[in-house]
Amino acid sequence: MARYTITDKSQIDPDEDAAPAYGTRHKEQKRRKATAREGVAKHSFESNPDVQRWLSEARDDEGAKAPFAPEALVGRRDGEWVLSSLTAFYEQDMIADVLREVKSGKEATVFCCSGGPACAHDLLAAKVYRPRMFRSLSNDAQYREGRTVRNESGKQVKLTGKGVPSRSSAKGRAFQVESWIGYEYAAQELAFGLGVSTPRPYSQVGNSLLMEYIGDEEMVAPRLCEIDVDRGEAQGLLDGLLESIELLLGGHRIHGDLSSYNILAWQGRPYIIDFAQAVDPRHGDGARELLTRDVVRVAQALAPFGARVDARAAADRMWWGYLGQPV
Repeated sequence: MARYTITDKSQIDPDEDAAPAYGTRHKEQKRRKATAREGVAKHSFESNPDVQRWLSEARDDEGAKAPFAPEALVGRRDGEWVLSSLTAFYEQDMIADVLREVKSGKEATVFCCSGGPACAHDLLAAKVYRPRMFRSLSNDAQYREGRTVRNESGKQVKLTGKGVPSRSSAKGRAFQVESWIGYEYAAQELAFGLGVSTPRPYSQVGNSLLMEYIGDEEMVAPRLCEIDVDRGEAQGLLDGLLESIELLLGGHRIHGDLSSYNILAWQGRPYIIDFAQAVDPRHGDGARELLTRDVVRVAQALAPFGARVDARAAADRMWWGYLGQPV
């Protein structure tokens, strides 16, 4: 199947922070001066010293090359944030240019980029987390349970343990976000290596992830929630998803938030994305419930198109099969 008909257009969720459009800095500076004289100066979260220092430190060892100036970012009020977030990939020869925005959500925006000399794909997807991530992740306790990260000394510690900066400080929130995004990349990398149907991950720097682009030059692969699935394809999509869920479980991971909103469909094949909330079933008490929820959700998403499975029985079979393997 070469094309899908999208029934639900991509959502647009503009950040409420007033940031200058990339390529219009001089005009913005004049406007800010006038606003300041009126006593109502506005501040962009992107310009926050802690945020910019974090991005700068993430790029310290990346080297330098010809300036990166994508035309696709000109006029965007978040243009400088996106530019600073993607420059490291350009300097690593992972991307050559930013072509267009393909998806926008509450916490991140995804861009289609042309691949650089260091990549095997002509098109890549760059997921750039927005500054609001520094203020969110307040309800992530269930997913953080058992996770380990490296502190400033390079020592591996639990995300909620000693040696981790307090979440109440700007430094602590930046550390939390970087750990969260780094964990998402590592989980997707693990999944791809296990044979899970997911875009191939290439790199992660600071607040950005780079992966294989699913789609073609004219169309990005739609999410399952955006399309009416051909009844002849539905069972194959469901079977592929159940196989991927089981492969991931065999690698000691459960997606934890799987639904039609983070499954792409392209040429009869499903692709699982967004692994930020993946959990290790060897830690925590809610792993079995999360596994069952993932299986039930994908079954419900494809049931209207004729796909059939006893979701709870399938989840139970996966779980007891997992417990029977060496840990």
